[in-house]
Amino acid sequence: MFVKSVRALFLVGALSACGTEVPHDVPDADGVEPLQSQESNVIVGSVNWVSATTLSGTQRTRSRAVGYLSIPAVGSRCTAWLVSADTIITNNHCVGSASQAAGARASFNYEDGVAAASRVWYDCPTLIRTWASDDMTALRCRATNGQLPGNVYGWLTVASANAATNATVYVVHQNCDYYTTSGCTPTKKSSPGRVLNANYSTTDLSYDADTLGGSSGSPVLSTSSNQVVGLHHIGLGGNSQGRGTGNTGIKATRVRARLAEIGL
Repeated sequence: MFVKSVRALFLVGALSACGTEVPHDVPDADGVEPLQSQESNVIVGSVNWVSATTLSGTQRTRSRAVGYLSIPAVGSRCTAWLVSADTIITNNHCVGSASQAAGARASFNYEDGVAAASRVWYDCPTLIRTWASDDMTALRCRATNGQLPGNVYGWLTVASANAATNATVYVVHQNCDYYTTSGCTPTKKSSPGRVLNANYSTTDLSYDADTLGGSSGSPVLSTSSNQVVGLHHIGLGGNSQGRGTGNTGIKATRVRARLAEIGL
């Protein structure tokens, strides 16, 4: 599997090795994608996530805007989320160029209880812009059955202020514990947690919500406002079983600034 080097800013304490590639059920015609993504993320302690289908109220509504991102040009997958009717956000280390965006597509109903044949896919091959310094990429999606994805699943808003240390958050992402169950299906999950350090670095906050490789690009949401307070991307202190000490994401104010550059 192609693994990109993590920029020097994120090298300290970060786990960048992906481990063994494991095939899983993949979208038709996409070929075999690795179960893990291009960056390793970590579970902190024991696994603490639930199927997104068990959520209720606003958290369930917000989870609908998060999806599985298939990236056949690099033989990988990540998580992405809608920020407008036709725009999704993921990591630069997932899709870092127009050539890597070619053939990308997303499904927002890749969830427990939904058969593979019933998953709805949106082609998202257009690179709007990518920002290596903030590990962020915006892609444009086309309509399926005459509807843009955001008009079906809604979209997320980014908080105007950064989260505080000890604030409670949840990460919505596409994954399963493939270290424990090889070949499992990476359906949509929600991982609760709290902010460990609101100023982990100039760009990042850290938190203890569980993720694994493939969760890259997912939104970190405030449990009080249900707004995005981080763009998840890197795990800390990981081992060969995907267990570590924390995860990090790009702060809300930086994400908002990048979105403003593309008129969002």
